[in-house]
Amino acid sequence: MTLNRLLCSAVVAALLTPAVVMTAELSPKELQHARHEHYEELGDAFKVVRDQTRASNPDLAAIKTAAKKVHDASLNQERWFPAGTGPEAGKTQALPDIWAKPAEFKAAIQKFSEAAPKLNAAANAGDVAAIKTAFGDVGKSCKNCHDQFRAKDKE
Repeated sequence: MTLNRLLCSAVVAALLTPAVVMTAELSPKELQHARHEHYEELGDAFKVVRDQTRASNPDLAAIKTAAKKVHDASLNQERWFPAGTGPEAGKTQALPDIWAKPAEFKAAIQKFSEAAPKLNAAANAGDVAAIKTAFGDVGKSCKNCHDQFRAKDKE
């Protein structure tokens, strides 16, 4: 991760509190960018866990750090999707159904919120088999949400 991206992500995450979102101190475009950076950072953490669990001698410290990032990202996911930050604000892979079907979206992100702590616990215990199982469950929760609420990547 570049220093610029790390700083941007940390600053925006600190700013992206419900109070800031509610007072609209950030523009919808800035909020979209913050969301994008947040998910890029989450993706980086996933890659660490994936790569380390495939390694012949996994780096448990790296897994533990990455699993904590995944856990932290699972908290209060709806804050990354305030009203006005969908396609109407600019290019995004977030589908309008996020805002049109809030109960379904909340249920989808709840699965991630339930799976991520189990990955974090397995990483803290240093149990590679449990990490692999929990990581698979987290991945399924992400896929569930992406299948319903994220535009497909263009090939």
